[in-house]
Amino acid sequence: MKSLIILRQLGDALPLGLTELASAAAKIAPVCDVLVLGGNTPELSVPNNVEQVFQAAVSDNYLAASSLAKGLSGFCRNYSHVLMAADSFGKDLLPRIGGVLDIAQFSEIIEIISPRIFKRPIYAGNALVEVESLEEINLLTIRTQAFSSNASNTKMLAAQALELGFAIDEQIEFIEQNQLVVGDVPPLAQAKVIVSGGRSLGSAENFNHLIHQLAVKFGGAVGATRAAVEAGYATNDIQVGQTGQIVAPQLYIAVGISGAVQHIAGMKDSKIVVAINSDENAQIFEYADYGVVGDLFEIVPQLLEKL
Repeated sequence: MKSLIILRQLGDALPLGLTELASAAAKIAPVCDVLVLGGNTPELSVPNNVEQVFQAAVSDNYLAASSLAKGLSGFCRNYSHVLMAADSFGKDLLPRIGGVLDIAQFSEIIEIISPRIFKRPIYAGNALVEVESLEEINLLTIRTQAFSSNASNTKMLAAQALELGFAIDEQIEFIEQNQLVVGDVPPLAQAKVIVSGGRSLGSAENFNHLIHQLAVKFGGAVGATRAAVEAGYATNDIQVGQTGQIVAPQLYIAVGISGAVQHIAGMKDSKIVVAINSDENAQIFEYADYGVVGDLFEIVPQLLEKL
């Protein structure tokens, strides 16, 4: 019994979520392997329970999950468990691998009780269920926030080149890939502090000025509600919620957010929640440890002055 962790590497940045996925894999078996799609790093710093690192060259034309799934499915047959982060890439690729292999995939795993029994949330996170797998190969997308990250307990391993024979999906045309932007705030999945803004900000300029600046002051990441994203205030890669990213930081600051159910599902596991809203009856206050009732356009600038 051995697990395989699949990660994507863009540019020179190390794959995010590796230590958390390795922590999840350790609940299944003592050692695991890692497969990195893309990148060109001869050595990787990996957790001690990682035995081998494979690296598969992936050109831009093969970024579509439908182009990757068939080539990966054969390699996955060598393992009892295949783990990916429950991000947009993992949610797109792993079910397609399951389709090729004709096996079920288990989503949003937050606890591994045994090699065949897993815990996951249902009903927008309002209930938890234990599911038992009867599959020969267990395909799991993992909520990385639910597993510990021991970045200090690592070693260096050389990456072994792997040829998987990816085939381009003729129904998909590659146009361009957005350039990675290195900003002054950390990515959502890695942040201990997240400052999120809602539609009440009124404009993209207000969102960038108030939410981004407050996040910088805290050394945290920027998040947004679905309404803010649809209004054009923020990009969808920082959307927090059931249809966005699931986060669980040490501190979550909700600015101008009413507390819609789909947003709550994405941040309800935060350790401390601070809400700023002019409506004292806003649903977000039911989940907040600390609440400030008032005009965000007055409160946030005062916070920026004090910090």
